[in-house]
Amino acid sequence: MASSAALLPSFLRRLSIQPQIKLFNHLNQLERQRAQSALSPESPFNVLQATHRTTKDLNRYNDILPYMHSRILVNHPGQQQLSASYINASRITTPPRLRSSLPQDWQGYIATQAPLPHTQAQFWRMIDQQNVHVIVCLTPVSQDRSKRAQKAERYWPRAGETDELDADLFVRNLDEMDSEDQIVYRQLELWNPSIGPSGLRRQILLVHYQGWPDHGVPTQTMDLRDILYRIRAWKAEQQRQHQQQINFGPIAVNCSAGCGRTGTFCVVDTALSVLEHTRYPYLAPPPNGQSSSTNGVQIDADPGVGLQGDAYDWNGNRDIIFEALSSFREERMLMVQTAAQYYFCYEVVRDLCLKDR
Repeated sequence: MASSAALLPSFLRRLSIQPQIKLFNHLNQLERQRAQSALSPESPFNVLQATHRTTKDLNRYNDILPYMHSRILVNHPGQQQLSASYINASRITTPPRLRSSLPQDWQGYIATQAPLPHTQAQFWRMIDQQNVHVIVCLTPVSQDRSKRAQKAERYWPRAGETDELDADLFVRNLDEMDSEDQIVYRQLELWNPSIGPSGLRRQILLVHYQGWPDHGVPTQTMDLRDILYRIRAWKAEQQRQHQQQINFGPIAVNCSAGCGRTGTFCVVDTALSVLEHTRYPYLAPPPNGQSSSTNGVQIDADPGVGLQGDAYDWNGNRDIIFEALSSFREERMLMVQTAAQYYFCYEVVRDLCLKDR
């Protein structure tokens, strides 16, 4: 009978810290090379618009900025100035080497800083325009939304309340009470009243994970694994309620700066999506007694169907965590900021495969 280690994807079978640190240092070397062109207008990795005098005040930190080629543009009809379209957020797309290993409708992520008090309306306009249905907040927040906190401020309405962000954008918290749990799942509703009373109200799941320290990692993997499967189950239920008609956009993810914890979530979620789509046979049951991630409904209608020859093979030598992060680092700086966060990615994916076997 095969040992548990033999049932893991090959890149996880001899997991140790030093080889992963070596890979992470290589990614940091590539990051430093990109940084040399940050002020070059010809480079796709320039940050000139993020450092413009009209946008500098829209950044939480002056050293975590979106690259020109991957930054999100927010549309304000009739407003042409740079500050009207700017937000410190980056579009994270399908890693080229993993394209054949992910569902065709896989939408990736928006990696963004925690909205500032004066950029919250811009944040929600981005959520509206980018067709976001799931938001993941990975940092504690200050409850005072009127002034800037050290790390982040609450950017959603209190339970049962509605925010009027602009004349044409409202967001409501459908929950009846607030929670202080370490992980809070909030049900929100976003709509544009100018469309009329019959205008579509979009249901949004806001996941708030308050137990993840800045620059660090949680003490265990179960919370993050629970979040990954809860998001999948929520999407499946939304599809069931709407007869499979929902076209989910990217998942919006923020921590404080929108890079370290944010990148870690994106890498781990991508790795799970690859394993699901390529039909890795030994995924562990979801934690906390949940039912299957899709609860009987497939988000990807034909997982693994039509896989191409270059699709991921879990018995091969490819490292999907390294491949994903290599790509994500080209779309937002410092995604997965520390070596500890990088190693944590491997620990989470390992536990997604064989926890408690």
